[in-house]
Amino acid sequence: MTTNTVNLRKVAFCALLLPLLISSCSTKKNTFSRRAYHNLTAHYNAYWNGNESLKEGVSDLRKNAKDNYASILFVNNYGTQSNAQSLNPQMDRAIEKASKVIQRHSMFFDKKEQVKWVIRSYVLIGKANFYKQDYNAARRAFEYVSRQYPYDPAQYEARLWLGRTYCQQKQYERAITVLDELSAESAKTLLPWTVRKELPLVYADMYIAQGKLNLAREQIEKALPLNSNAKLKTRLNYILAQIYQKEGKNSRANEYFTKVLKSPASFEMAFNARINLARVYNANTGDRRMIVRELEKMLKDMKNKDFQDQIYYALADIAQKDKNDTLAIRHLRKSVATSLSNDYQKSISSLKLADLYYSRNEYKNAHAYYDTTLMVLPSDFPNFREIESRTEILTRLVDNLQVVHVQDSLQHLASLPEAERLKVIDKAIAEYTKKEEEKRRREEAERLQQMAGGSLQTRQIVDPMRGTSALGGGGWYFYNPTAISMGFSEFTRKWGRRKLEDNWRLSNKREVMGDMFDDEGGAIAKADSTTDGKGGSQEKQDFKNRETYLKNLPFTPESIDASNQKIAVALFNAGIIYLEELSDKKKAGEIFEKLNNRFPENEASLQTNYHLYRINRDLNNEAEMNRYKESIIRNHPDSDYAKILIDPNYNLELEAIRERVRSLYEETFLAFNRGQYRTAIIYSNDALANYSNQELSPKFAFIRAVSLGKTENQDTMKVELNKLIAEYPNSDVVDYARRLLGEGKQGTSATRPGETVSTGDEKSVKQADFSMYKYNPKATHFYALIVDGTSVNVYGTKVRISDFNIKNYSVESLQVNSVLLDNSRQMITISSFNDLEKAFRYYNGIKNDEYVFSGFKDAEYEQFLISAENYPIFFKEKNTEAYKQFFEKNYLKK
Repeated sequence: MTTNTVNLRKVAFCALLLPLLISSCSTKKNTFSRRAYHNLTAHYNAYWNGNESLKEGVSDLRKNAKDNYASILFVNNYGTQSNAQSLNPQMDRAIEKASKVIQRHSMFFDKKEQVKWVIRSYVLIGKANFYKQDYNAARRAFEYVSRQYPYDPAQYEARLWLGRTYCQQKQYERAITVLDELSAESAKTLLPWTVRKELPLVYADMYIAQGKLNLAREQIEKALPLNSNAKLKTRLNYILAQIYQKEGKNSRANEYFTKVLKSPASFEMAFNARINLARVYNANTGDRRMIVRELEKMLKDMKNKDFQDQIYYALADIAQKDKNDTLAIRHLRKSVATSLSNDYQKSISSLKLADLYYSRNEYKNAHAYYDTTLMVLPSDFPNFREIESRTEILTRLVDNLQVVHVQDSLQHLASLPEAERLKVIDKAIAEYTKKEEEKRRREEAERLQQMAGGSLQTRQIVDPMRGTSALGGGGWYFYNPTAISMGFSEFTRKWGRRKLEDNWRLSNKREVMGDMFDDEGGAIAKADSTTDGKGGSQEKQDFKNRETYLKNLPFTPESIDASNQKIAVALFNAGIIYLEELSDKKKAGEIFEKLNNRFPENEASLQTNYHLYRINRDLNNEAEMNRYKESIIRNHPDSDYAKILIDPNYNLELEAIRERVRSLYEETFLAFNRGQYRTAIIYSNDALANYSNQELSPKFAFIRAVSLGKTENQDTMKVELNKLIAEYPNSDVVDYARRLLGEGKQGTSATRPGETVSTGDEKSVKQADFSMYKYNPKATHFYALIVDGTSVNVYGTKVRISDFNIKNYSVESLQVNSVLLDNSRQMITISSFNDLEKAFRYYNGIKNDEYVFSGFKDAEYEQFLISAENYPIFFKEKNTEAYKQFFEKNYLKK
């Protein structure tokens, strides 16, 4: 056979095969060849690539999502919004490939999809959106598969993921319905193996999220024999141990933590298992010395350096179980001091330490650690508001005690002979100079060490996949010098160089720790750096100059009187805080007695004596109670306090009058808010003429003044406001009235006069008027960035935003535009988002992106979401402050 004959046969074969292939590409007819072709090409082309992209993203998520070992772990950690955003490129590619499968290969005949990979592509789209945390899009995809393809096994997987999606959206009733239906069907039908082994895990995560740990435990115990993956079984054992520990079943917790240590656990999980083995120690039956020895051995091990905060916390737990609070405090202080990267551990160590100090009535120390706690505590932490409130109370207490200490120190120093006074100041200057030099040397040493890079560490090897070795495998944990250098640079950029110590975030510890003012030099430095002795630093002072220390000393009788007045007010305020807010009657009594002894004629002596009467009454100290009662009746016979002590029913009459005044104020304010200014004036006149109420009288006067401004003229309002300031100089509404005078014509917002000032909820006299804007969460939204065009490269910013969009939101088809807002400001908009949840994900993703905002300063830009309905109004008004208030109230606080 000749070569030409062979070639002719090949050509003939290809000529016959080509029409067959071309006809197979069509999806118009339901034939075996076409079904086979599209199932084959859909699977091993677009679907395969999309699924691989999904798996790559999930693998990255598992590496980057950080577990919080201080809480019960979830079976599946889906990470933060930031983690989800980092997956956008892989997940968008998965969606793109799955969409191609659906568009090019779908063959829907006889009410059935003939290409099974089309159905699985819809599931793939749902999973990709799920990992992007776009739960609404994921839900729609899974619901579509469940509804459209009930005959295909893929519908079971879709329903399982639908249950997962509802859990992530906290729609637990819907999740339970979906999962229970699957569970019921499993009794009748053999579900796909993947669904059978994952169903109890989805149940477990849902119950953990709801805090139903006993039900979660049952589901995990069901899942263990169904899953053979060693890493997953280790994680499940760890979660079981945590649940048993939470339930107080320490022996079972011990058993499962031990299992974790015998499994291929990650270094961090193994470490936490060891820590928790110590925490489930029983003070009555456990070998305390052996456990403490083990923990102290872990402290000395360099590979545990980054986890010393947790070790000290475990040691504190043991000390508390042994009823040794002093040792517990020592360990907790070390836990806080060594917690440099684990904010959650820092917060719970600080909180426990603050609670211990608080229970011992050591309020200054408690305040310092509550303050540290709030710096790092997540806002969804249990009792967050209670912790925040307690911190605020202690802040006010410490501020007042600081005033007393500082003023006493200043007076003492002023009373010394000049030579002795200058000696004290020179000693303070020498101490300050010494500390400055020590600080300079330390910083220089740190800089040189950083430049050197740590020769030992640079020779160490880091596992590129895990960064650590498994503790149970006998390996070592090595430090990554590159990561250390980057972390150090980032820390220095954000915080500057800070000494490793408690409360390192506070640059001026004098603002928190009163016990650091043990010498007069420290006190004058404190007083000289503030205007009121309450910690508000005004300007940088030269603490190497004697004059800095001398200029605020009270040498004259007038300055001594002013200093004493500050002390008296601060003592009274501190006593009230002890009594009313901390319920520490003993401490309150001590403070009030100190006030009376030092300043018998102080302005608050009547109230002070009445509080001392109440305190001694409650403490069953009858002799002291009667002494203060007789003093009040003798020295202040016409006061309400004396009348109450003589006739207990008088208090009821007094309360009735107060109630009438409060009711009248409500009516007055409502009239004012409705614009019924003349009625508000009549009510205010009645109240001011017939009632004297320290709290409400200035508010009546304020409403009257503003109402007169509305009904007469602005000059009348100004006169009345100035009169209010003169008559009620100490009222909360005074600052409000002063700022209103500064505002001129505009000052009648529909807010309750005085309340905004007293609650601290508003920073200005009036809220900006944003009534023209409407909140519509269903509207199309834009992301808006307002920049100063004179100092920001607008074109470069748009390019960086486009890069950000291509990388993270390539399937969204977002548009970047800019428009001149006024002479200097430009508005860059990203459009558009039909779903507010998507808009918020974008806003949260871009708002702190270092690449997009590289070179920006805080004062140079504003960013927010704005609806298509509000956009033209904003463009017309151009009032960024007004829209920001609207955005914060209606978007950020919802």
